[in-house]
Amino acid sequence: MKPFLNKLARSAYRKLRAHLLHRMISKSKSRLPGEEKPVIEVIGFFQSISGIGESARLCAQQLAADGYKVKCISVEHWFRKPVEVSWHWPANDEESASQCRIFHLNPPMLPTAILQMGLKQFRQTYNIGYWAWELEIIPQEWINALNYMNAIFTPSTFTTNVIQGYTQIPVLTVTHPVATETPAAGIRARLGIDENAFLISNIFSFGSAMERKNPQALVRAFTQAFSPEDQAYLILKANSGTQSAEKQQLLALMSQHPNIQLIDQNWSRTDILGLLHTSDIYASLHRSEGFGLTIAEAMLLDTPALVTAWSGNMDFCNHDNSFLVPYHAQAVRSEHPEFNGLGKAHWAEAEAEVAAQLLRQAFLDPQLIARKKVLCAQQMRGCIAANKYQYALEKLGQLETATDSPKTPEPIRL
Repeated sequence: MKPFLNKLARSAYRKLRAHLLHRMISKSKSRLPGEEKPVIEVIGFFQSISGIGESARLCAQQLAADGYKVKCISVEHWFRKPVEVSWHWPANDEESASQCRIFHLNPPMLPTAILQMGLKQFRQTYNIGYWAWELEIIPQEWINALNYMNAIFTPSTFTTNVIQGYTQIPVLTVTHPVATETPAAGIRARLGIDENAFLISNIFSFGSAMERKNPQALVRAFTQAFSPEDQAYLILKANSGTQSAEKQQLLALMSQHPNIQLIDQNWSRTDILGLLHTSDIYASLHRSEGFGLTIAEAMLLDTPALVTAWSGNMDFCNHDNSFLVPYHAQAVRSEHPEFNGLGKAHWAEAEAEVAAQLLRQAFLDPQLIARKKVLCAQQMRGCIAANKYQYALEKLGQLETATDSPKTPEPIRL
């Protein structure tokens, strides 16, 4: 009875938030300073192991490196989330009032953060939402949130094009400023995998719409491509699985192939990078991606990716640096709350048979992987450098200046 009541309460809150709380928030009339860099406050899950947490950390680091004064507000306590990683940011001069906020929170999280902050304080700055979305239509709750943001940044051209269809405010692409550190060594030995074996890896979270990440398709492709006698291994690195039904289904699917391992536990960042670095291929047969953070991280570590050729990752994945898997459109079928009410939405179903052929081809031809390795990091860094926070902020300043400039009157025609 209690689980049912908890589910009912969560559903009622989501409806309240979507239809009422967003309407309590009004847009700030603050402007970005025209001739100097604004003092920026970045708000996000800095102490969480998640893609959205990493996006906030990367944002603060890139802005500081480009000369901005940056303040960081970590919001775990507002959402009653545990602290999962240690995050320390140098205190800035408290007398310097924030002139701009960048919220690394998608719309369902914004009312909680803004109400905790205070509506008055929210209206005192220029407010930018950094939103990642994976489908070609957005929920009504996201449309409601557009009414009180001054601008939107997104991590990919795909997401930018989607959101631009719903608003007149500026929507600009800012590639995640993906960074890597020295990866941990000895990952293969820890996993019991020979240094000369062919290793494929994939990283996902059971709590992040597993239907979207679609590791099941990768398992099917792997079992088609390799027999247990092949020196080929697939590592599925997950977290948040506990004893969920999704986890049990995945375990059943992979149970007949001893060369597939599911690791459902928290690893350090250096261990994650170590897995990506030691892999021959990073594979993601996702149905949709707002960006594709782990794909980008793998490429920066010179590991080619085998990926669905659709959505956010196509800003930096191409035939020269990746193995692109064709797909067909499929109606979205998911019980995840973020996809509720999107009955007309579609995403991509990767062709698992083609993925299997590409994996087998790469297994038999190491030079094919070597040629792609040459371009992975170079082209990934080029994508990041071309779409920085600094350039987007400068563009917003230019747009505001253009708005403020008096228009030349039309000539009077007699």
